[in-house]
Amino acid sequence: MNFLPIELSPLRHTYPYGKNDLELTFGSAAEMRADVEQIFSTHPECKRIVVAVNEGDLDAIRECERAGLRYVLDVQLRDGKDLSLMVAEQGWVTEVNEEIEGLSLS
Repeated sequence: MNFLPIELSPLRHTYPYGKNDLELTFGSAAEMRADVEQIFSTHPECKRIVVAVNEGDLDAIRECERAGLRYVLDVQLRDGKDLSLMVAEQGWVTEVNEEIEGLSLS
């Protein structure tokens, strides 16, 4: 498993990252799925894992999707390289509470 904190990655200049976001190196769907599971279980403070692939690389995007990641956006690094960002997020980050009763709207 090869990952690093976003704050140490060139991706830090491309989106409003969270302090515990991690960048994971692209691999096979099985490898990425296992790595994501292990990272989330050993780093519960991590909300988001990002995998960067070359923009327009549909095979890589599909491989990430098979690993459970989803496409978020295309970005350009300061060196001009264009990438597509794929992410996995903790379940508690993406859960939506649809109950409107008890919400404070003021």
